Amino acid sequence: MITFNRVSKSYGKHNKALSDVSFEVAPGEMLFLTGHSGAGKTSILKLIMRIETISYGQAEVNGHNIRHLSAAQLPHYRRDLGMIFQDHRLLENRSILDNVAMSMWLRGFTVKESRKQARVILGQVGLAEKTGFYPSQLSSGQQQRVGIARAIIAKPSILLADEPTGNLDPDLSLELMDLFMRINQNGTTVVIASHDLILIKRLRKRVLVLDSGQLIDDYRPA
Repeated sequence: MITFNRVSKSYGKHNKALSDVSFEVAPGEMLFLTGHSGAGKTSILKLIMRIETISYGQAEVNGHNIRHLSAAQLPHYRRDLGMIFQDHRLLENRSILDNVAMSMWLRGFTVKESRKQARVILGQVGLAEKTGFYPSQLSSGQQQRVGIARAIIAKPSILLADEPTGNLDPDLSLELMDLFMRINQNGTTVVIASHDLILIKRLRKRVLVLDSGQLIDDYRPA
């Protein structure tokens, strides 16, 4: 499903974000990317989403060689991916319902069908009573749940999350991880970048450890 083969990413001659990184992720797997700030976690997610392009090496996602995807191919490629950002990136002038439904509208669904499906997904993430609220009326944890709903409404095969618990307290972080685990149990491949080692250890999932752009460990709990 995801294969990196000696992938490097450079920003100019003296700024290498990733160096010779290789790993594979199986369909339906859940794993974490961890390491210090600037270790390369976010760079890997951006390469998978093709927000950034590979400098050297090869990577394949869902059968696509992502280094050679054209701009015209990107919308189709990204339809099978969901991305959750730490800063939520919600539209402040839209209701929670429409923030989530927009993912369906952009795929050609009607407004009625998009909103219907958005209500279902918001119920699944515990926000059934908040559909008419605006982002500023929600807590940080609730906003993150909206981001998750928006990412999973189109049933992607791969869900990527960049520090999704970075601004949350430990109890809310654990609730959010429980939600990711339920999503994973339904068959979605989940890749989460996180520096929260205590939380990662509790969940006993595979962990890719990065240091200065290099993959230094691939830990698989017994």
